[in-house]
Amino acid sequence: MTTPHPAPTPGAPPALEARNLVKDFRGFRATNDVTLGIREGEIHAIIGPNGAGKTTLFNLLSGFLTPTSGEVRLFGERIDTLAPHAVVRRGLSRSFQISSVFPTMTVRDNVLVALQSPTRLPGQFWSRLSALDALGERADRILADVGLGSAHARLAADLSHGEKRQLEIGISLTQEPRVLLLDEPTSGMGSEGIARVTGLVRQVAQGRTVVLVEHNMSVVAELADRITVLQYGAVLASGAYDDVRRDPRVIEAYLGDEAQL
Repeated sequence: MTTPHPAPTPGAPPALEARNLVKDFRGFRATNDVTLGIREGEIHAIIGPNGAGKTTLFNLLSGFLTPTSGEVRLFGERIDTLAPHAVVRRGLSRSFQISSVFPTMTVRDNVLVALQSPTRLPGQFWSRLSALDALGERADRILADVGLGSAHARLAADLSHGEKRQLEIGISLTQEPRVLLLDEPTSGMGSEGIARVTGLVRQVAQGRTVVLVEHNMSVVAELADRITVLQYGAVLASGAYDDVRRDPRVIEAYLGDEAQL
């Protein structure tokens, strides 16, 4: 398990905070009065059985869904009324459970496209291609950081599943987020890919806050400072990994098998 980060400065707002979040879909309550505070600089895992509301919560935190009631705050600023791109501008980026790269573009071009988004280049279709040169150094640095420097000229479609995850994290880093949300970063990977992405998550967490949804409890145990357990859309337990894994309610939620935790 990772060494917990220092306690936050007294009086400082959480890096990311959910207050009494409710999301209803035609009578079905996907999240039910979810309240949690994620400290600046920590790695915080959100776990729970299938259908617990984890992805819905991620979509609420990142602006892809508007809550039925409740609010989301980023460093004290309310963001649940903002569009996703405005949330990104405030310092929060995310990856998705399903791969979201451009398969017919090169690895480097995927990163370059993301780097353009906060600039004027996307709206200036008449600009020379050389206008991208200024972004090239940053793209190369990001690819090196996520372990894809030597793969810059490959098509994204030709990457392995694990490499696509690395690229998605790199794309998220183009926006220089203070808070990074990762949805199932090791899903579908073998042991080698899991080890590589786990190391990458630990690396990118230096100097920022990371929140991840993850089913692999070995990954959670290795990375997370704290965890929140969801069940039926509500918070079942929250705290340090060793404390939460011994909670009888959490053990029962995982079919009574403490070994899963």
